[in-house]
Amino acid sequence: MVLRDQACEWSDILSGVPQSSVLGPVLFVLYINAIDDTANSKILTFADDTKIYNRVDWVEGIERMQARMADVV
Repeated sequence: MVLRDQACEWSDILSGVPQSSVLGPVLFVLYINAIDDTANSKILTFADDTKIYNRVDWVEGIERMQARMADVV
């Protein structure tokens, strides 16, 4: 970036999404939308917060729901 004839130096990015990324928000939306398509539970989403829930009345149901969510994530 250049501001008033002064240029910034380049540096390596070791992890995360770089600032001003065009692809980062698009990938996030694709990831969030894929959760809705693959989960067999109720889902509440708001901004970047997602809650996946379901009523379970027996231990086998808990294990089944956890196994499904492990496949999604």
